[in-house]
Order: sequence, then C-alpha cells, then structure tokens
Amino acid sequence: MTVLRYCHNKFVLALACLIAIFITLTRLNKWSLHSSYIGVPPLPLDHGSNHTNLSVSVGTTKFVDLTITPPKTSHDSSCNHFPNTSDVLVVVKTGATESYSKIPTQLITILRCLPDFLIFSDLEQDVASHHVRDSLDSVLDQAKEKNYDFDLYSRQKACVIDQHSCNLKSKQNLKFEGWRLDKYKNVHIAEKTYRLRPNYDWYLFIDADTYVLWQNLVQWLQILGDPSEKHYIGSIALLNDFAFAHGGSGYILSQATMRDLAIDHPGIANQYDMKATKLCCGDYMLSVALNETLSIGVKQAWPTINGEKPYTIPYGPREWCHPDFEQRFYQSRGVPRPIMRFKDIYHEFVAPKLAARRDDWDNLSEDVVYLDPNHSGRYPKWQQNRAKKPYQQIRAAVVELDAHKSFEHCRKLCDSNHDCFQFSYRDGVCAYSTSIRLGKPAPKMINEEEKWVSGWNIERIRTWVEEQGQCREPVWPKVQ
Repeated sequence: MTVLRYCHNKFVLALACLIAIFITLTRLNKWSLHSSYIGVPPLPLDHGSNHTNLSVSVGTTKFVDLTITPPKTSHDSSCNHFPNTSDVLVVVKTGATESYSKIPTQLITILRCLPDFLIFSDLEQDVASHHVRDSLDSVLDQAKEKNYDFDLYSRQKACVIDQHSCNLKSKQNLKFEGWRLDKYKNVHIAEKTYRLRPNYDWYLFIDADTYVLWQNLVQWLQILGDPSEKHYIGSIALLNDFAFAHGGSGYILSQATMRDLAIDHPGIANQYDMKATKLCCGDYMLSVALNETLSIGVKQAWPTINGEKPYTIPYGPREWCHPDFEQRFYQSRGVPRPIMRFKDIYHEFVAPKLAARRDDWDNLSEDVVYLDPNHSGRYPKWQQNRAKKPYQQIRAAVVELDAHKSFEHCRKLCDSNHDCFQFSYRDGVCAYSTSIRLGKPAPKMINEEEKWVSGWNIERIRTWVEEQGQCREPVWPKVQ
C-alpha cells in the first residue's frame, strides 16, 4: 500500500506540472501576440524625426539628439488633409511655470499632425511623453552668477518635487520671473535648433500659446522666396527705434539665416549672454544678434504674422482679404477652408457677437478721441494725443462738441460720421474707430459715470461687409 500511495503521488505531481507548463506556454503565446515586449517596458520615446540623428559641438557646448521614431499605432483621420510640412520645422518656446498648462493643448491641436517639432523651455522635462529641452543649460556661468534673473531657473533645477510646491515660498511673481528668464532664450534656441535639425528650409519659432493655420502657412512659404537666401520675417515691433520681430507673434528664419547663425558663427549665443543681462527681451536680443553679426534685418509680414487674438484684430479694408496663418490664444473650431482670410475669422468669431450696445465692455475704439474739455488734463497721454484739439473744434458741429457728455451723445457722433464703425464711452471720453473690433470685458464699476460702454453701428457694418464681396486671390504681405 505504501508503494502504491508513493507512485500515485508522483503521478499526480507530474500531471500537475504538465498542466502548469501547458497553461504557462499558452499564456506566453497570447501575451506575445498583444505586446511588443515581454517583461521589460520600452524606453520613453522622444518625438520622432524623419531627419538623421546628430551629435555635434559648438565651442564648449555639445548638442546631442538621440531621437527615436515611435511606430504609429493608429491612424489619425483628422490628419488626412494636413498639408506637407516636411520643409518647415516648428520650434515652440515655453517655460516650466506654464509648460503643463499649455504644451498638452498644443500637442492635441497644432502639433498633432506634424512629423517633427522641437520644444524648448527653461527646464528639461517630459510633458505628455514629449521631451522638452532646456534652452538655458548652455548660458555662460558668468552670466548666471549673482544674477537674480536666474533665481527661478536655479530653484526649478534644485526642485525634487512638483514645481508648484517649490515655488510657493517665492516672494517673486512667477510670471515676472519667467519673463526675466525669457530674454536669454531666443538666441540659444535658434543655435540649438539648427544643430539638432539642420536640414529644413524654414524654421518657425512660436510661443506655447500660438495657434498656426497650417494651410495658410504652407502656401505662403511656397511663394515667399528662396530659403537659400537669408530671411528673418515677422511682425515688426520697435524698441528705442530698433526693429525686431515680435516673439509672441512668431517669426520665421530661413535655412541660410540659420546656417549662418549656427555654423558660420559658432558660439554666437554665448557672445550675447552678458549683453542680455542689461537689455530687454529675447526676441529683441535675437534681432540684435542677427543685425550685428549677420547684417540681417527683420522683414515685415503683418498682418499675416500678428500677435493679436481674433477679438482684438482690427477688421478693415487693409486686413480683409489677407490670409492669416497664426493667432495667439486661438482655439480651432474646425473651419474647413483651404485659405483662411481675416474676413473668415471675422464671420466666424466676431460678427455673431456684435451688438448695438454692450455694457462693461471695451471694444478698443481708439482712432479718434473726444475728451471733456473741462478735465482734459486727467486723461492718459495717448488719449490726449488722439483727441481733437481746441483749434480743430472752432468750427466743429454740435455733435462733436457734445460727444464727451454721454454714451448716447457718443453714439450720435458715430452715426453722423460715415467712416465710424464703432465707439465707446467712459468717464467723459468718447472714442470711435474706422475698423471693426470685438474687444474684451472691462471691469464692472459702481459709479455709473465710470462704467465702460461700447457700441457698434450694426447696419453700417453689415452694408460695408456686403460691399466687400468675395475675395479673389489671397493678398499676401510683400516681404522685402
């Protein structure tokens, strides 16, 4: 009996082992069909590039890009009609204080269908599985030392928990601290970009809150010029009478400009680190570097490149048929047009919201201003400069002399002037404009006289829009 019991136990044990092995093999086979790896998860993937990997040096700074192209797991049908952007690289500038609030939105909107792009910040991190590069790691130590501009940068790098918690005890305004850091970024970003991605015809630099209309951009670049020639294109702003491309509006550099900057002038970014400690703004610093080192000046591309929002753009004859390729803080509503002009943006976002009167609202009327003559000295300088002067009102009509008295008096003035599309009234100031803007909310005031009220001449606007008819060929800016 003992021998039989022993043999029986061995038989049961062997049978159990065989069953266990069979089940394990079956499940392993099933797992292999549904997974690209067994046991070890894949490395995090950076956003892929169709361009070759690169590792090069500029001076003492080494740029390494170990780009892995992730396999497309599924086809995004919304990208079916996306234009060919293979000759343009988009470079996004952000900051660690805003990256998690702005970059995810970009990744699911304007960056979603791009085969390649770069994101630079003031901290190396991964956002939604996309790698964000540190634009400031190559700034000279001499420029960083004892420089309060880099307080935020140092605090971010030392933080071992979430950035919000590390910044709670800061007595500085985070937005202001980020703005101070920004002026060191642009030249470094341009230099790093070319070292990482040297094979593009055009390089578009934008902020993290900029929306790009790709169809418009691609068509414009096709007629813009030869990328082998030096181009620096944007919406011109002035600082001390020096012209530069406004960074918030976005700007474009050609292949020739980028190569001259990064290859023919190695280490150019470090040459301007110390200068940046005494000057304002990264977009301004880039223009200074291009002007002084490469003898390149900015070319005007407004209104196609602009830093306005759909509700702050002035819609008038000058802008109406111009295509727009970029907006700030603009969320797409999927308007399916091959070329989107300013008139299309007006019809989609502005026209439905215009009203004869809107309280607690500033519609940004500012072309001509009428002030209370008894208190003209209390108004801002810009309003005084645009106000009708006393000698201009000697023969003025009564409607002009009374315009400052109330909202209704201001309306009568606008109605009497066939060029007036809209007007606003507040505290003895009547202003009107010869273009159309929606504007923005104004603070609610307890005192009725201090209340901001805006109005539009709806019938005149409707008539003018009908008279414009259909735009034929798009009116692109003449970049010279």
